[in-house]
Amino acid sequence: MNFSEILNILLGGGLIALVISVITLKATVRKANAEAERAKAEAESVHITNAENATRILVENIVKPLKEELNATRKDLQSTKREMARLRKAVEAAADCPHSDNCPVRFKLRDNTKEPYGTEGDNPDNRETRHDRHCHKTDCQGDCPDEPVGDGDTYGQPP
Repeated sequence: MNFSEILNILLGGGLIALVISVITLKATVRKANAEAERAKAEAESVHITNAENATRILVENIVKPLKEELNATRKDLQSTKREMARLRKAVEAAADCPHSDNCPVRFKLRDNTKEPYGTEGDNPDNRETRHDRHCHKTDCQGDCPDEPVGDGDTYGQPP
């Protein structure tokens, strides 16, 4: 076998076809890799867009209304605090009032939860009804042990 026969066998078609197919295959692999990278980038872009949309919807539908409600609640709380401070000042000033012994407002502010009947009756501050409940005797003429007696009777109210 001489040199020309070897070249003829080598260059006869099989080897050239193999080299061409390898080169073509490498180009196809590069193209496929590039397309895969592009698809990954598009998927990541879609993922980021979806996350941004979900965040925007969450902020618009949940966070903003909650902030508005929180601000309204804070305003109400500030108003309530001011009203409570005014009430506290008024209650503290009521002790200096010349009518504090028979003050119906101070009576209403006291804790009446111990009384089972509530505040019923014609008298708005319910003093006579309360006095009558403490003394169960029909002939009670001031001889109930827990009731004061006399013209300055405040019906069980402390002076």
